[in-house]
Amino acid sequence: MVEPFHSLADELIEGEIADAASIARVQSWTGRSLHLRYKKGRPDALLASIPLSAAGRDALLDGRFGFANARREWVCGLDERAEALLSWGMAGRTPLAQLAALRGLLAGWFHFYSDVPVYARARSLQGQALMKRLLFTPLGNPDGTSPLWGSTRFPAGIARRLGTMRMAAEAEAPEQEASV
Repeated sequence: MVEPFHSLADELIEGEIADAASIARVQSWTGRSLHLRYKKGRPDALLASIPLSAAGRDALLDGRFGFANARREWVCGLDERAEALLSWGMAGRTPLAQLAALRGLLAGWFHFYSDVPVYARARSLQGQALMKRLLFTPLGNPDGTSPLWGSTRFPAGIARRLGTMRMAAEAEAPEQEASV
């Protein structure tokens, strides 16, 4: 899975990205960082969200965190509680693929990480506009390269819509069971 992910990230994300070996190393530690969507048998969207420990959050804010120099104690495995989430990469080949990646980020944030700060790097103007729309705050360039943005909370309007969608899905579940 890492090679198709790396190839798509290299194609779609502006600027330098981590090498495939570094991405694979972080994925092996977390078991949940890389998400790739396929359309017609071809990768068309990606999402990389890295759960961070307190030490990882501090390393990110100090400008020390990156895929190439990531340390095991900076990221969380499946059985560890995240203190923060880094949305490292999100991209798609088409507007619909980009929307799918964004929906993946929002769903993960809402369902699994709503109680921790979320950080993201926005290299493009489109990415920076998205950060503003999601109520992220610019935190400068701690690593000296791309801007870092941080959330203070999940956007309330989106939370209401997602909560309504979840309640509707839960309400439909018993009906589906009854009709089977």
